[in-house]
Amino acid sequence: MANLVVETTHGKVRGELHSDVAMWKGIPYAAPPVGALRFRPPRPPTPWPGERDATQFGSVAAQSRDPRIAIMSGIAEKVVSGEDCLVLNVFAPAGAAGSGQRLPVMVWIHGGAFVMGSGSTPLYHGHTFAEQGIVAVTLNYRLGLPGFLYLGDLAPGREEGNYALLDQIAALRWVQDNIAAFGGDPDMVTVMGESAGAISIGTLMGMPAARGLFHRAILDSGAPSLGPPTRADATRVARGVLAELGVGVDELAGIAIDRLIEVQVKMAQTSGLAAFAPYVDGAAVPRLPIDAIRDGSAAGIPILLGSNRDEWTLFEVFLGEVSVEAFQAPLRLRLGALVDPLLEVYRDAHPDRSVKRAWVDLIGELVFRIPAIRLAETQSSRGEAVYMYRFDWKSPAFGGRLGAAHALELPFVWNRLDLPMAPVLLGDRLSQLQPLANAIHGSWVQFIRSGDPNGGGLPPWPRYDAERRSTLIIDRDSRVEDDPAGTARAMWPEVWPD
Repeated sequence: MANLVVETTHGKVRGELHSDVAMWKGIPYAAPPVGALRFRPPRPPTPWPGERDATQFGSVAAQSRDPRIAIMSGIAEKVVSGEDCLVLNVFAPAGAAGSGQRLPVMVWIHGGAFVMGSGSTPLYHGHTFAEQGIVAVTLNYRLGLPGFLYLGDLAPGREEGNYALLDQIAALRWVQDNIAAFGGDPDMVTVMGESAGAISIGTLMGMPAARGLFHRAILDSGAPSLGPPTRADATRVARGVLAELGVGVDELAGIAIDRLIEVQVKMAQTSGLAAFAPYVDGAAVPRLPIDAIRDGSAAGIPILLGSNRDEWTLFEVFLGEVSVEAFQAPLRLRLGALVDPLLEVYRDAHPDRSVKRAWVDLIGELVFRIPAIRLAETQSSRGEAVYMYRFDWKSPAFGGRLGAAHALELPFVWNRLDLPMAPVLLGDRLSQLQPLANAIHGSWVQFIRSGDPNGGGLPPWPRYDAERRSTLIIDRDSRVEDDPAGTARAMWPEVWPD
C-alpha cells in the first residue's frame, strides 16, 4: 500500500494514488508573496496543523489571460491564477514515500518567456518520469513584474531582486529538506527546464545561493544570456512602472494584482520581454552568470543541453505581431555590422535564399543556440560532462510552417503524445512518432539517473568539447554531427555587445 501521508518540514500532506504513481499537489514551499511580502525574497511558509489536502493543484502565477498567450502557455481559462502561487507538486512511484529508498530526483522549471506558464500544465504532470523510478517535482514561481521588478536603487533595504530566481532556489531548498520523505535522494537532484526555465537554470548555475542544491542540469532551448539586463536597465524599468502606476515604492503593496499585470503588458510592448527576465543586480545575481560558471560556480555538474533547428517559427505562427520585422532594428543595434554577413550565411543554408528565413534563423541563434554553445564550451573546458543536441524533427502541422519549432521537443521529452494538443502541433501520425518519443524520454531519464544519456534509446552520444563540438542531431534518424552550422557559429561574438 502506498504511503500517501507524508510529514514535511511544515506539516503533513495527504496525496492520492493514480495507478502506480503517487501524487502530492499544491504544497507550499514559501509564504504567499502578498502585502508586505510583495517584491521581497520568498519567506518560509507558515506551518499547518493536521493533514493538508494535497490532491489539487494550487494557483498558478499571476499572468496575462490574452487567449494567444493562453494557447502557448497551456493555461486554461478555468485555472486559478494569483499571487499565492509559490507551490510545488511531487510525483513518485507508488510505495516510495516512507520506504527509505533514495531515488533520482528531477525538478522541473517551466518556461514561458518569464511571463506565462505553470508547473501544473498537463504536459508537465510528472507521472511519466515517476513510472521510470524518478521522483519528479514541478513548481510555480513568480512571473513578469511580480517576479522581476527591481527596487534596489529606489528604496533602502531592497537590494535583492530577481524574485523569480529566488523562488526557484527556495523550492530547491524545500527539495533538499523534504524529498527523502517521498523516496527521493537529495544528493541526486537534476534540474530540468525549457526556454525561460532553461535560462533560469543557467543563471542558477552562476548564483552562489544555488550552489549545492542540484547536481545535474538539463537545459532545453535556453542558457544564461550573454548580454542580460543590468541593474541600471532594471532600475529604468522600475521607474517606468512607478510612473505608469503613479505611486511610490511604499504604495506598491496595495496595488491590485490585475493592475500590475496591465502595466506589465504595457511595459512589455514598449520595452520588450527582456523587461522581465533575469538581470545582474549585484546581489542575487552578483555577476554575469557565464563568467561565474567559467570560474567554477557549477563545478561537478554535468549538463545536457541543446536547441531546436527552427526555434523562432513558433512565435511567427502563434504571435504574428512578434514578427521578424519587429526585431530587425534591435538586432542591428545590438550586433552592428555583423548582422549582414550573418544573414548571408543563413540565407546560404536554404535553397530559396529567403531573407525572412535568414532573419528567423538569426533570431533563434541569438536567443537560444549560441548561448547554449557558449555554456557548453565553458563547462566542458573545465572537464565536466556536457552533451549537446539539436532537435531537427520538422512538424507537418500548419502546412509545415512550424518546422522544428521552439518547444516542439517537449511532448517527446515528457513522452506525452497522448495529449489533446499533440496532433495540433505534431500532425496526425502520432503512432509513427512514438519510437522517437520513447528514445528521447528514455535518454533524458538515463541522464537524470546517471549524468550520462547513453543507453536511453538514442544513438551513441559523445561528450561535447570545443575541438570536435559533437552534437546529436535528433530526428527520425538521429545522428551525430561535429560542429553543425559551424561557419555561422564561428562568426558570433563571445558575449553580446552593449
